[in-house]
Amino acid sequence: MSREDLSGLGTHSANGTVAPHRSISTLSRYEPHLWAFALLGFALDVGLTAYGLSLGLAEMNPLARTLMETVGVVEAMLLLKSFSLGVALVGWKILPALYRFVVPAGLSLPTWVAVGINSSLIISLL
Repeated sequence: MSREDLSGLGTHSANGTVAPHRSISTLSRYEPHLWAFALLGFALDVGLTAYGLSLGLAEMNPLARTLMETVGVVEAMLLLKSFSLGVALVGWKILPALYRFVVPAGLSLPTWVAVGINSSLIISLL
């Protein structure tokens, strides 16, 4: 990588190394909180999906729907969440420690979007 390629990654020191931006260091300190946020989202997504299906809503993801028909709603959700968590843990393991916070942050985003969608659909039925 050239010096220009690294310009967005941090601050250049006199010896040519790149120190990470302070904001990255700050975010990495919150990694345990990000994991808790992701896992809370997982739990809410499973619970709200099961509740929404019991109210008559339909699962729109064809893979999830097929799995739910095969093994049951909660079991399918737990399998899917376990798989995504396993993939995330592999990614977490191969990333440098300073940047591992992006893994739980990346897990949280689609999970909390699903929680928001499920919540709004359930509220629209009540």
